[in-house]
Amino acid sequence: MPSACPVRLAGPLTGVPVLAIAAALLSATPAQAQLGGMITGADIDRVAELAARYGPAERRHDDTGDGPWIRAEIDSVVYTITFLNCTDNENCTSLQLRAWWESAGAHTIEAMNHWNRERRFSKAYLDINNNATVEFDVNLAGGITAVNFDDTLQWWQVVLQEFRETVIDAGWADEGAGGASIAPSPAPGGLPDAVK
Repeated sequence: MPSACPVRLAGPLTGVPVLAIAAALLSATPAQAQLGGMITGADIDRVAELAARYGPAERRHDDTGDGPWIRAEIDSVVYTITFLNCTDNENCTSLQLRAWWESAGAHTIEAMNHWNRERRFSKAYLDINNNATVEFDVNLAGGITAVNFDDTLQWWQVVLQEFRETVIDAGWADEGAGGASIAPSPAPGGLPDAVK
């Protein structure tokens, strides 16, 4: 009977056991292995669970009866996940990721228009309070895989980072504030103060 010696590779990895490489690859992506199943507009807690992989995420409910939403954070940026097109505050067919920053006049419509011309997966605008806002819409009709939604959150993370760097920080730098980022305000037009 052959010995239980691990197989060895030839070439630049000579002497490195295949089992060690496989173990390293598997341990490098444990979170990916946990993704599975489908996400629908009825899976609010599952959406919160997936968002929590990137930072704190807490399910909330609007006092006005507009439905559930999630307050979450990625890279110290607070954002909301709002469920839309719902039937009786459930079975929503879409959701929207949204972050905003108090602008105090530092951010312009020209900066928002430039962002929108150059970016595919988000839209930016000044809200009714003149705050710089960026959104990302997600269609849930028929359901999407958890892997797809996780990928969407990764895209959202990139959007937030780039928006903060190219619009928010640049706007503050132009105003002489030294390019400091400001945390999103607690309540854009229409959202409850409970986002705090």
